[in-house]
Amino acid sequence: MIIDGHSHLFQARWPCDNLPQNVDVLGEVDWQSLVAGLSEIGVEKVVTLAQEMTRVWDAWLGSNKLAADLQRKCPEQILGVAGAEALDKQDKFNAARLKEVETSVREHRLRGLLLTPPYGHYFANDKRVYPFYQKAVELDIPIYFHQAAQFGETVLAPMKYARPWLLDDIVIDFPDLRINVEHMGYPWTEELIAVMAHAPNVYTDISALFRRPTVLAWNLVLAKEYGVINRVIYGTDYVGSDIRHYLQQLKDEVEYCRVEINKTLKRSGWPTLTEEEIDGMLGGNVARFLKIT
Repeated sequence: MIIDGHSHLFQARWPCDNLPQNVDVLGEVDWQSLVAGLSEIGVEKVVTLAQEMTRVWDAWLGSNKLAADLQRKCPEQILGVAGAEALDKQDKFNAARLKEVETSVREHRLRGLLLTPPYGHYFANDKRVYPFYQKAVELDIPIYFHQAAQFGETVLAPMKYARPWLLDDIVIDFPDLRINVEHMGYPWTEELIAVMAHAPNVYTDISALFRRPTVLAWNLVLAKEYGVINRVIYGTDYVGSDIRHYLQQLKDEVEYCRVEINKTLKRSGWPTLTEEEIDGMLGGNVARFLKIT
């Protein structure tokens, strides 16, 4: 089993006053090529996350309605995840968005929630955000956290909001909440893994780390040494609708996980990953995280 556990497939950037409500706004989508390409690579599922970014860009990556419609359009392959800004532009608890998340899960069967505290300019352990965690436990859905530094040059996500240790209060207060920390909490990976070591419901993904192969390899060594390698998830973090480009990235990264990571580990004199550990990273771990049967 291979699962892309973190993508924004078909979730392009849209202004808030013109959010996509369904797949039709994307134009012609070659679903046959997507399904055939996924099958050829061996990818069974793709998790696509909507993302609200109103506090910094007044925009979204896609929308919750689009994520739901994508899932309806391609139910065997696509799993949709909702996005939300926990605080509104007035820096108050975003009750309207919490209600939308509940509707997205109960009525449209979305499989999780993405929160991005650094982009929303709030601390993850801010008690004003706790109703979102309570609701996730109630709905039995996981939360994806962008709890890592921003990639790129424009500073829209101050690093003070991104530290993984801020999640420690959450895992103590909500021990049943399933959490995935994106990008291995870069650059504070060992800090994140220390949280994972005492919080069995915390996972992390390796998306966007392939451009730093030695760093990725070392982070996997840390996960193995701390005994949490079975909670590391593969993901592309792909943003866009170019199916050919997406499939090529998938193919390259899956092959990299299968072959190149252990080559880098051997060259560095570090412990290698077992086939079972690599298989878990490519699919089994995220299947457990999302409760995919």
